[in-house]
Amino acid sequence: MFKLIGFVLLAGIASAQTRLYISPMEGSLDGFIAAEIIKQHIPVKVVISESDADLILVGKSIKADDKWYQVAFRTAKDKNEGNLRMIDPRTKTMVWAGEAGDRSLMYNMYRRGGQRKVAERLVKRMKDEYFRNAVLERTPTASGYHLAKP
Repeated sequence: MFKLIGFVLLAGIASAQTRLYISPMEGSLDGFIAAEIIKQHIPVKVVISESDADLILVGKSIKADDKWYQVAFRTAKDKNEGNLRMIDPRTKTMVWAGEAGDRSLMYNMYRRGGQRKVAERLVKRMKDEYFRNAVLERTPTASGYHLAKP
């Protein structure tokens, strides 16, 4: 009996996921973001139409050039940087923003870098800062449910 109730509750949570649209981004960061959202099990459903979305993710990726003196004097900085903004299209407000780089302080040559690392860090921050407690805080909308930030 309790297993059946638990299954029904979990099915209700899964069907009430927030719909997220990932807009095309400068530097092609959107493909890496979509992969990381699936990989890190973010509780959203990614949609392909902006009109169907409860939240819209916009951002940009920047690739910096490496100078010889940055390597020689060990003043290297992030080679790739990215930022994301999550926008609620109903209220036209920004509900979350984050930025990250790909620099690793230790074992630089053994760790992955580039846009994949930037996307991994951005999605992890989004998960920790926006979605961590929001699964329990759901508010009904005309088109389903929307996560409400506590």
